[in-house]
This record gives sequence, structure tokens and C-alpha cells, in this order.
Amino acid sequence: MSVLEVRDLSVELMTTGGVIRAVDGISFSIDAGQTVTIIGESGSGKSTTAMGLLRLLPDDLAVISGHAVLDGVDVVTEPRKFARLRGRSVALIPQDAMTALSPVHTIGRQLGEAILRKGPASKAGLNRRSVELLEQVRIPTPEAQLKKYPHQLSGGMLQRVLIAMALAVDPVLLVADEPTSALDVTVQAGILDLLMELQERTHVAILMITHDLGVARLVSDRIHVMKNGQFVESGEVEQIVAHPQTDYTKKLLAAVPKLGRWDGEPHPDALDSGPAASHLASGSQATLNGAHP
Repeated sequence: MSVLEVRDLSVELMTTGGVIRAVDGISFSIDAGQTVTIIGESGSGKSTTAMGLLRLLPDDLAVISGHAVLDGVDVVTEPRKFARLRGRSVALIPQDAMTALSPVHTIGRQLGEAILRKGPASKAGLNRRSVELLEQVRIPTPEAQLKKYPHQLSGGMLQRVLIAMALAVDPVLLVADEPTSALDVTVQAGILDLLMELQERTHVAILMITHDLGVARLVSDRIHVMKNGQFVESGEVEQIVAHPQTDYTKKLLAAVPKLGRWDGEPHPDALDSGPAASHLASGSQATLNGAHP
């Protein structure tokens, strides 16, 4: 049973220069415990797809058509019903934690607001749940971190806070929009390992949006390559990587550099050395430091 079933999804954007068909009739599905990745260069339509599925595009500037069924609700044709699911059945992990979090509120307050989406809780209950979530995303001394403001934490730690906020509502689907692109390569490895570990434990479905084929190869079960609002190639990970069918996919593969072995000391944000970190250390072609084509 699919967690998300998308059929013939299109998004038209109203601009001063006319109507742009940013997403053009794409179809895909995601099962529980599966990671599906949409990959493409800037302007390909991948983030517009994610924002359209979450109904986060302005109604007066975007026209969405087709079907996208999540938890029995059609995102496209039942927007009011879906509004009750957003932030509950589906949660977003945005790209830049520093801009996603409020600079004037503590980590504890912002995490508490996410927890309250599930229902009322006492102050003690909020604190217990907040500590538990920060422990799940492997943030040390969670009680102390709850009292801090975003500028007092590193980029890697802030990204872990965003993941904790997304998990606070026990979603069936996580939409991760370039969740590691603002981080350096070693911190990326720790975040990706964390997402894979959490998925194994919770069986949550993940829609990953990225420009980086190295990231996609590490975390995905299935990849959709996007260009000009359409899927130009789709398939299982190794099929796409080993036998690309289009020149565009080959170009994305060519943009993934090969690095030599990294022998430096662990970055303070890289709290683990899981599969993603192992790929980095071995100098695999699937390095996380992918470049735009």
C-alpha cells in the first residue's frame, strides 16, 4: 500500500512573463519505509513538485492539477482536508535551518510548538518529549540545547533540530528538500546516516529532493531524474547509476567528483560513522560533495 500515490501532477505558475508549466504531468509513488528521490539541476521543477504536494504554493500564483493521494486524502482536489494532515501525517525538512527557525525563540519553544500539533500537553510533558526527540536525533546534552537560540548551535545541529521537529508529529511521510546542501561534506554524512537510521526504526516514507546524485545514491530506493518539469528517466538506484539512459543523467553522473581518502579528524557535528561517512572516507564515486551540472 502506497503512502503517497501521485498521478499526472502538474503545476502552472503565473508570472509577469506569462504562465510557466513548472511541473508537467509526473507520476510516482512511495511506500512505507521507502525513500524516493527527485533529482535535477536548479530550475528543473523538483522543489516546485515538493511545495505543490504540500500545498505551500500561493493559490493566486500556482494552479495544481492531477492527483496526489496521501493518507486517503487527495492533496489536489481536497486541499482543506489536506491542510489538517500537513504538519501531522506529512512533515517538511527544509533546506536551510538558520532561515527556517526563528532567531528570537529558543530551540525548546520551537520544538514544543511542533509537538503541540499532535494535541495539548503539560509543560512537563512537553519537556520530556522534547528531550526524547533531541536524543533520537543524537544531539548531546539535550536539556541544555533546549535553552539555546538557533545562533548558538552549529549548522549540523540545527539540521538535526529540524529533523526532530518533523518527527514530533509521527508522520507517515517526510519531505526532505535539499536537507544537507547547506552543510559541509562531513556533516552531510552524519545527517544522511541519521535519516536512514530513523527510517529503519520508524518505517517512515521519505521524498528526497536534491541536485546531488551522490546523495541520491546513498539514501534512495528509487530515483526520478527531472528536467524542465518532466521525469526524463526513472528507475532503481543502481540501474540509474550503472546504466543511465539519457544524456542528462550522464551529465549529472559526470558532475559527481571523485575524492581521495579523507584522513582528517572527525568534524564535531559528525557524531557517527555510519554508511554515508564510510562512503566519504573510502573516496567512493558516490561522494556527498556533488556539484551542479
